[in-house]
Amino acid sequence: MICRAVSYLNFRNIENARIELEPGVNLLYGSNAEGKTNALEGIYLLAQGRSHRTVHEKEFIKQGENAAALKMVYADRQREQVLEMRFIGKGRKTCSKNGVYLRKMSEFIGNFRAVLFCPEHLSIVKSGPSERRGFADGGIAQLFPAHVVALQKYNSILSQRNRLIQNAVYEKKAFDDTIEIWSKQLSEVAQTVSSMRASYVKRINEHVKNIFCDMTGGKEIPEIRYRKELSADEYYRLFSENLEREQRAGITLYGPHKDDIEILLNGQSARSYASQGQQRSLAVALKLAEGEISKEESGEYPVFLMDDLLSELDSRRSEYLLTAFDDRQVIITGCSRDTIQQFSGKGLFRVEKGRYTKLSN
Repeated sequence: MICRAVSYLNFRNIENARIELEPGVNLLYGSNAEGKTNALEGIYLLAQGRSHRTVHEKEFIKQGENAAALKMVYADRQREQVLEMRFIGKGRKTCSKNGVYLRKMSEFIGNFRAVLFCPEHLSIVKSGPSERRGFADGGIAQLFPAHVVALQKYNSILSQRNRLIQNAVYEKKAFDDTIEIWSKQLSEVAQTVSSMRASYVKRINEHVKNIFCDMTGGKEIPEIRYRKELSADEYYRLFSENLEREQRAGITLYGPHKDDIEILLNGQSARSYASQGQQRSLAVALKLAEGEISKEESGEYPVFLMDDLLSELDSRRSEYLLTAFDDRQVIITGCSRDTIQQFSGKGLFRVEKGRYTKLSN
């Protein structure tokens, strides 16, 4: 999969720009706050339908403007395709493919596939379970849009069940009459969500081990584990046997919304014991593994978006990463002269105040 060109109109600090990218490695370089990360965010939006930086879509619109737009020309195994996304007023969004309006986000997500790494993704290793669940769900969603539907259904039923639990004291009859129904529905969708996650994490684990072996010369051994996959009957039993606890808490205490993905390095929790450099290497390895699974499913690599990739990595790991993308398209951002000197690709762009100038390297 190749992103040929991306156009931006009043997106963040980008007033009007078009970036024509090379099939191999591309480098966007410039000082901080000039528009490098904004450019990657726009590309990622066209893959995932959502941003890694904000949930408030009105923030995409350049200050003083009423609307913003993104347009991408990309090539997959079939042919050249066009995706568009527009943001109007206070965050209203429309999406289209090849000029055809798409009503559902599940129809939009997964047409163009991209893997994003940014400094914030250290939180996958360093932060709480929700970050790791989000990583897995995002990777699955691009490959299997049905996972988006399952998550939406799960969250909707979970919300209804939580409301019933919270109001149980005041509406006891309604609680007694319907809690079993909601618990049964939730347990069935919970199995679907956890099963998809468990399968995905198992595949991620194998790729991360191989990538880390290459990256470190076999000196460090990672392990990624999903906790925990249960059957629908097991979920239903948890829901049924803990109703009193849940009423005291006022919330559903069990289910995929509470699960975690363990990340270990040399048998110990990477969150607690790994160094900053090791945590960064693990986060990058997870993202590269995400790309490998995408290739296994689709037959072609996604586009890799790497924001501030080489910061805080030692020379061995930096060298590995700069040579790991020979057979795929990658868009890297950087601001240090060392990054520019190491770069040998054709797609070299200087970024200044939301403008992108292609240079000869």
